[in-house]
Amino acid sequence: MRYLFGDYELDAGRAELRCNGQQIPIEPQVFDLLKLLVSARDRIVSREEIFEKIWGNRIVSDAALSSRIRDARKAVGDDGTAQSVIRTIQRRGLRFVAEAEVVSAPSGAGDALPVETLGRDGNDYASIAVLPFSELTEGADDHLADGLADEVSAALAAWRYFGVVAPGSAVQFRGNDHALSEIGAALQARYLLTGAIRRSDRRIKVQVALTDADTGCQIWTNRIVRNMADLMDVEEEIAAQIASVITPELEGAEMRRAMRKPVEILSAWELVVRSSWLINKREKTDFAEAEDMAARAADLAPGWVLPYTLIAMARFQQAMTCFSGADSSTAFTRTLEAADMALEIDRGSWLAHALSAVGQLWTNRNHERATLHVDRAIELNPSASMNYHFGGCISGFSGQPDQARKYQEKLLRMDPVYPYRAVIEADLGLWHMMDKQFPEADNRLTRAQTWDPQYGRALQRRIALCGLTDDRAGASDAARQLSDLGYSLDPETISASYPFFSSDHQDLFLQGLRRAGVSQ
Repeated sequence: MRYLFGDYELDAGRAELRCNGQQIPIEPQVFDLLKLLVSARDRIVSREEIFEKIWGNRIVSDAALSSRIRDARKAVGDDGTAQSVIRTIQRRGLRFVAEAEVVSAPSGAGDALPVETLGRDGNDYASIAVLPFSELTEGADDHLADGLADEVSAALAAWRYFGVVAPGSAVQFRGNDHALSEIGAALQARYLLTGAIRRSDRRIKVQVALTDADTGCQIWTNRIVRNMADLMDVEEEIAAQIASVITPELEGAEMRRAMRKPVEILSAWELVVRSSWLINKREKTDFAEAEDMAARAADLAPGWVLPYTLIAMARFQQAMTCFSGADSSTAFTRTLEAADMALEIDRGSWLAHALSAVGQLWTNRNHERATLHVDRAIELNPSASMNYHFGGCISGFSGQPDQARKYQEKLLRMDPVYPYRAVIEADLGLWHMMDKQFPEADNRLTRAQTWDPQYGRALQRRIALCGLTDDRAGASDAARQLSDLGYSLDPETISASYPFFSSDHQDLFLQGLRRAGVSQ
């Protein structure tokens, strides 16, 4: 079922809110509140009914309800003063007062998918439902379990790769004995995420599992153990960790489905899945094919932003293969072009903002615009490790090494095996060097070289650090390795390839390179 009002469209089956065809990022509980109000637009919805339908009568504060109402109004352009969409009826509740039209899905198609995300056959776009988590601790209430399930749903929805069933729809299957295949069919979800929580002292253990609802086969399972010192941070960080790991697992499962079909008849969704899989392999020979598949998907679904972001991502990965070269100003030019094209289609694409941030930093040396883009990317998807990679890089080169370390250390907590771990360690080494914390810088650069001995940027920074600490032998060894990789040893050439905003940081780095005394 879809509800049309003004420039807005609320797609109940797809769990999406769109304005003029562009998706608006929205938290699952805020979506559920809008859906409840628009579906009951002929009457007043009481606070008690909202608590029952949205939170399942769990004990929540009035502030939580006020926050969801405020966010719902903001999402549909209702300033809360005129109340032209959601009107507060004093001491009685809320009412949806905008004129709304109900549009049913075409016969046999269901109401789950918007046309711009469909493939040729109209039913191949994958969705996932997060079922209510179980609380296994005797005597404990369900507040933490329910809150964590909601956080995971929100984190997965922020990725915008897969459809995410609204929590209000999934809550009906709390503790029942239906087969997972039946639950998947009822929720129109191809994948189901289940979880259980057990507490002891001040620690929490979360067991999660991803299941293919069609086959009943378990695809992935994991256990996360955390301290409960700060409950809110624990919920958010666990949810982010689950979302960041689940996304590639879902992509892998969808790739296995897509592999069964000839390339010539792939739908837009299947082309996107294959493109993403090739990108994540990180093989130099695959990036051109990944870009080609994403471009074909864009031709089939020109209003869908994901193919365009994958084109930008393929170009980013290609640029990273030669990133240690001196001419870093041109490495991400094509990435920026594709990311900006994606943003023309959808300003709410976190990945397009993230990749545009990289392009603005390295291509245009525009620290302010890079910061605006990466801040927006983090706001849209706080569980994406890549956002903290870029946020750290941009903060550090913008003259804020302390903030840069906070971003990238958070990334390593979220994703200890991040694909660009060597890059992150080398960045952390640079930020410590800028603060003249030389032992810490040495430790991080050593880790970077352990993860990837051929990462040229780590060797450049090692040379600068050795120059600043009068380690001629270390500088000579790093210079030999860098020269063997075919990179320049000229201090001015190396220094010019770094987009420092602070002249003090640029001077310190160049001073270290010069004092190292290495040459071709």
